[in-house]
Amino acid sequence: MHKDIESIIDNWIEKINKDEFYLAHSFNKIIEKKRSAEAFEYIPHMIDAILETNDDFIASQLIFYLNCLYGKADTAEIHHAFISKKEEMEWHINNLDGVDSKREYLEFKRDLKIK
Repeated sequence: MHKDIESIIDNWIEKINKDEFYLAHSFNKIIEKKRSAEAFEYIPHMIDAILETNDDFIASQLIFYLNCLYGKADTAEIHHAFISKKEEMEWHINNLDGVDSKREYLEFKRDLKIK
């Protein structure tokens, strides 16, 4: 997992208790600093983080910000990392305990026009 993402989600409950918008502020800082090409190249890090978390809420947040990276990348191109890990990611999301990540993943696929 990329160190920036790991730093954000480490002790996230404690951080959210101090600032309810902690995750939004933290991920927005990462995304805002990136140019289009850099956002596209950061996509594999977000995918790996999704695969490494066992928390449905955190997975849903990571999927949301994965979608934001695609928006910042401003491309219709599907990253090769997503293509190669799509089945693994879907299996992982479907096996998390909860519905947030499943719902967010459906929205992500709709936005990117992925079947």
